[in-house]
Amino acid sequence: MNKKQKITLVSVFAAILVIAAIVAGALNYRETQAGKKEFQVEVVSDRDGYSETTEYTSDAEYLGEFLRTMEGCEWQEREFGIYITGFDGMMEDFDNQYWWSVSVNGESSMTGADEIPLTDGDVYNFTLMQGW
Repeated sequence: MNKKQKITLVSVFAAILVIAAIVAGALNYRETQAGKKEFQVEVVSDRDGYSETTEYTSDAEYLGEFLRTMEGCEWQEREFGIYITGFDGMMEDFDNQYWWSVSVNGESSMTGADEIPLTDGDVYNFTLMQGW
């Protein structure tokens, strides 16, 4: 393969990556809503025998922004945004492979809480899961 062919191949590969990133962003994009939103937060931990659903109202645009102010939510700021460590004392436990999963209206989230828009009427579920 000569130099010109290598440059062309690298250019095509780079273009494919850019297009894939744009398509992925478009497919995962959800528009935010301004103003007050009413929604539910459900916290479930079978390990702790706990299941509670609470109604909230907030002006926050994203779930992560709201969680930083939610009483009982325990979190850490990480490189990629908020990381949920517990709710009302029910903490993750890496030694036993317990971690918090988030879903929106019954569908597992493919993004972190800082990228999940708060939407009027949505249900945000946090379930303590076990196993990787």
